[in-house]
Order: sequence, then structure tokens, then C-alpha cells
Amino acid sequence: MSTRSKQLPKPAWIITALLLLVVAIIIFTILHRNQKPAFRGKEKSIAVLPFINADSLRENDYLSDGMTGEIVQRLSRISGLRVVPTNQVRAINIIHSTPTQIAAELKVASLLAGKIRKTGQALHIHVDLIDGSNGDKIWSREFESNISELFSFQNELAQVIAEELHTELTREEKDRLNSRPTQNLEAYDQYLKGIYFWNKRDAGSLRKGIDFFNQAILLDSNYARAWSGLSDCYSALGYGSHDAPSFDFIKAEMAARKALALDSTLAEPHTSLGYIDFYYYWDWEKAEREFLTAIRLNPEYPLAHDAYVYFLTARERFAEAGVQMEKASSLDPASAFIQTDRGFALYYAGYYDRAIPVLKDVLVRHPGFPLAYLWLGRSYQEKKNYPESLGAYKMALSKDSVWPVALAAGGFVYGLSGQHAEAEKTLNRMTALMSRRYVTPYAIALLYAGMKDKNKTLEWLNRAFSERTNWMVWLKLDPRWAFIKNDPGFISLIQKMGLNRETPVKRD
Repeated sequence: MSTRSKQLPKPAWIITALLLLVVAIIIFTILHRNQKPAFRGKEKSIAVLPFINADSLRENDYLSDGMTGEIVQRLSRISGLRVVPTNQVRAINIIHSTPTQIAAELKVASLLAGKIRKTGQALHIHVDLIDGSNGDKIWSREFESNISELFSFQNELAQVIAEELHTELTREEKDRLNSRPTQNLEAYDQYLKGIYFWNKRDAGSLRKGIDFFNQAILLDSNYARAWSGLSDCYSALGYGSHDAPSFDFIKAEMAARKALALDSTLAEPHTSLGYIDFYYYWDWEKAEREFLTAIRLNPEYPLAHDAYVYFLTARERFAEAGVQMEKASSLDPASAFIQTDRGFALYYAGYYDRAIPVLKDVLVRHPGFPLAYLWLGRSYQEKKNYPESLGAYKMALSKDSVWPVALAAGGFVYGLSGQHAEAEKTLNRMTALMSRRYVTPYAIALLYAGMKDKNKTLEWLNRAFSERTNWMVWLKLDPRWAFIKNDPGFISLIQKMGLNRETPVKRD
């Protein structure tokens, strides 16, 4: 029989090949139909996109914001996973970007997106884990939960993500994921509301934050993070001179020490204590130790670096301040507060031309932010652009029309620019205001400085020293005191503040 006669007819050969191909496809489908999609990312990294509040009620925004932060915090406890801080995620244009564009900009292999709806005590949560390389969903989950099961949901979600990204969890990491900041879910809910208002930073929001943190503490007196949040709010009010220093800073100190007694690993209370030692006690050595301790405990906490910038600037260590400013800014590029401090640091270093565009950029991104307007006004003032300076101060008063710090700044410029009637009017207004709310003596001294009244200026600066006004740490660097800088009384204040030496001021 010839070789040719042994071959199958051509049509039969084609049919056999097709049958084999169909069988192979069926076997492959059976073997793989229950497999999860393979994660394509080489690096185990993730960014959690801000959870969306799917409710029509804006009052529940605190919950979606809080959920985002808690998930990030829990994922950050996994050593084999790089997690992008929430602040960096918020700094990019998420709404008009595709998942692949977001992942590329944040340099991560995966994204987590979520929506949350709260109805009474019931929660409906939808989450998607997305492959950053192509935008495909690795998986999607729907969770029907209750407020009382919120911690369990957060733990479960973190462990599922670790599993999907093939990240091994140690026993210690599993224990950390299962830990609860409080056993009281209602206290946790009040804490999330406190954080929501603390992040807004204006005086009214800070006072709301204090109310919510106090509610959380009433429900769980051992809730360390609630004590820490309370300290942060009081410190911020003290910084803005909204109350007497002896009220805000002492309250802040008590809360920070309570937080550390409950949890010594927290960086936030050490930052608050550094702030208080710097701004209230004028204890330079102790303040620096607290800031460095906070940074050691959590190098990724932006406000620790930012607060350290204040200290380094006041000590005229400008190069070191610049390094810390860049670190704080990179950790939280979306923060109006931190980005404003870039302008603040440039102002005190004498770079007014550089401070102005930085502050204007903050106001493009965060319209109406009072502190940015305050420092913009001061920068224009040193350029002798008084109309722009006064315009900025008026805008700084948009949320609090009787904020003494901004009122005094404007009154100083009125005096400096020869508008004495307006300067007098501001002084009278501030004097009347003292019967209704706290007015820092530093502000009154400024009004007299604008009118070149040396004796009254020194009188009120000495009162500011006696009250331990936080603005006194800037006495040497503040250019508004130029007309009395060689006066013996002014030089004596500089010496009593310890601004010409490395050793700290002795506490009373």
C-alpha cells in the first residue's frame, strides 16, 4: 500500500482537527470557569479612591470620607502592600480620568473604588477592585451590612484585598486588622463626624469637631483617637487666636496627654504637644523633641512635618524648614492648609515675590480659604501694594467678619498707607470687640504700630507676652515691627522670648 493511500481524505482531516479544537476549548473552559481573574500588577500596590456617598443627604458625607480613611489605614498595616495616602489620591483629577490614567499617575498596580448608602442603621456598600494596567475589574462585591457590623466589614474587606493581590498576612498583621479603635460603634460614628469637621479648619467647624469628639469620649472614655482629635481642634483654635491661649492650648495639652496615656504609638498627640510647647510654652528644645518623635512614629503623617516647619522657620533654620515643607506638601498635595503654609514659610524667610504666586494658586484650588488670603495680604503689604493687600484681608474675613487677626492686619495697612481715619475706626471696632470675644493683644499692638505709636505698641506687646500669645514666637521675624526693632523695650522682649538663643525659655 502506498503512503498516499494511508492518508485520510482531506475533508476527514479537517473535521478531525476541528473536533480536537472543540474538545480542547471545552476542557479549558471547565478547568478555568471558576478561577478568579489573575491580577496582572507586578507590584503589590493600591490606591483607595474616595468612597462615594450614594445618598441624597449631604449630611452623610462624613461616613463616606471616614470609610475611605479607615480602609486606607487598615490596608497600610499590611507590610507587603504599598498604599497611597488618601491626601495624594484627592490631589489628582479623579472625575475626568480613566482608571488606567489614575493608576499611572499614582504609580500603583490596582485601585479600589466604592459607594456607600446609609438608610437608618442599614448600610449598602459596593466595592470594585480594579487592575490599574487595563482598567478591568478584578472583582466586585456588594455588602449589605449594619452600622454595628462596620468594623467587621472593614476587616473583611482588607483581608479580601490582601488575598486578591496575593499578599501574605502575618499573624501579627491579622491581629492588627482585627483590632478595633473602640468597642462602641456610636462613639466611632461621632469620631468620624469630628474628623470631618476638623478637616475644614475654620473656627465654626473646629467647634463642631470638638462637640463630636466630646460625644465620642462620653460614649467611650478610653477612645485614644477621639482624645487626639479633640487636642487637634483646640490646638487649631489656639493657632488662629480664636480663644485665649490659656484656654485652647491647655485644653489641647490635657487631651493630647490623655490620648498618649491610652495609646503611646500615636503620632498625632506628639504633634499637638510639640505645637503647644512651641506656641504656648516657648520651650524650643521640648517642642523639637515632640515633633521628631511624631515623625519617627509616623513618617507619613503630613501635619507632623508641617508643624515642624513652623518651629524651624521661627528658629531661622530655613533650609531645614524647606526640606520638611516639601515632605509635608508631597504627602498632602491637596491640603489647602499645608499648601498655604508654603506661602507662609516663604513670607517669613523674606521671599514675598515667591510667596504671592504660591498663595494665589492655593486660592484657585480652594476659593475663599481665609488663611491663604491672610498670608497673601501680608505678602502684598511687604511689596507696598496696599490696595491688593487690603482686598486680600477683606476676603480673609469672608467666613468670620470679626476675626481679630485679619481685622488687625487690615488696620495696620490703613495706618501704614496714611488712611488714619480707617485705622482709628478699626482700633475702635477692635476695642469694642474685646467685650464680646477674645482679642489677642498682638493684634492691638499691630494697630498702634501702623499708626507709629511706639509706646502703645510696646505696651500691648508686653501684654501679649504676659498672656503667652502664640504670635509672639514670630516677633523677631515679623517685618511689621521694623520701626521699633532697635528700641530697648523691643530688644528686651526678643531676649525674654529666647529668640536669640538656643536654650529654651524657662516655664512658669
